[in-house]
Amino acid sequence: MQSSRVPASRRRFLSVPHPSVLLLAVFLAGCASSNRPDLGSRNLHDTLTVLAERHHVCAVAVAVIKNRQLASIDTATACLPAATLAPDSVFQAASLSKPVFAYAVLKLVAQGKLDLDAPVMTYLPQGYRHQRDLLRAEPSDPVSDPRLAAITVRMVLNHTSGLPNWTSGTLRVGTVPGTTWDYSGEGYVLLQRAVEAVTGLPLDQFMSAQVFQPLAMNHSDYAWNERVAKHLLPGTKANGAPREAMTLTNPNAAFSLLTSAADYGKFMVALLADDALLKQVTALPVAVDPALGLSWGLGWGIERGQDDSAIWQWGNNTGYRAFAIASVRSGDGFVMLTNSENGLELAQPLAEKILPGQHTLFQSPILGTDVLNILCNRLHICL
Repeated sequence: MQSSRVPASRRRFLSVPHPSVLLLAVFLAGCASSNRPDLGSRNLHDTLTVLAERHHVCAVAVAVIKNRQLASIDTATACLPAATLAPDSVFQAASLSKPVFAYAVLKLVAQGKLDLDAPVMTYLPQGYRHQRDLLRAEPSDPVSDPRLAAITVRMVLNHTSGLPNWTSGTLRVGTVPGTTWDYSGEGYVLLQRAVEAVTGLPLDQFMSAQVFQPLAMNHSDYAWNERVAKHLLPGTKANGAPREAMTLTNPNAAFSLLTSAADYGKFMVALLADDALLKQVTALPVAVDPALGLSWGLGWGIERGQDDSAIWQWGNNTGYRAFAIASVRSGDGFVMLTNSENGLELAQPLAEKILPGQHTLFQSPILGTDVLNILCNRLHICL
């Protein structure tokens, strides 16, 4: 649940520090040391342990994929008392929800139940109501912007709908649909309502039938329930202190997935092994940052190198961070789930270790400047 600058989850649920404090935090970020521990000779478990301790990450779980097969699952913890970790430990996956939902949407397209280039409103003849609060069904209001009718299924999946990431006010289309890449969680909720209308099922039940049950993802759900809650790790701040996280009782296609590293690894294996679907995901990407070779496909960011491309997505919910990446050519990759607001600090060193080579995505402002983390890590002001 993120934006291209300060994460939306943080803006929505926490007060923002005074502007002078923000400027100081950004200055400190620019002055921060780039020194990293030497991880080249360490195995994955030791690497995870070093990184978790360095960044105060209480729990991290990583599923590694090699040649389109789930190769290993490893975990580490750096808080006392140590978290009890297992391959089926559950985390909030945040925006890693989006690629799984996109996968299910493409399955519906293959079944002839949706058309990628049909307007989403085709499937919502009664109109669309916008939730003003992400965690509650009400209050809501009907969206009257006529440009909503021009948004297609494809535009939602590749973030060219023109809708904002999130808004608690009146929902309006900001740019002409189909013309500009602009990351949007609101778009995914719009498409969620169309999927629910077409299938006659609420999102959590649809995703269970379409994805989780077929792939034996037994510790995954788009809504909080007792089955997954008993394996759910509590979220933490950047310093390892407990964070009162959101209880995701209302399913949301953009950010409410609860899952384990083992389960998400199964999903990535299924996608990477489906050549036709993977080509569909990556075939017609829209430009995001051409200088860095970054574009966006159907549900995934795409990082293009000289002889390969990678699909990727990051996640940012209150108390949790997540990251997933995979090579289209080799079928190698990994998913990382953490219960820490420092969790994304582990993404780049893990990517460099598991998928050697330059990853330009980490130079992109898409990942944002996490001001509250900077305050906590540099000034020890942990809000």
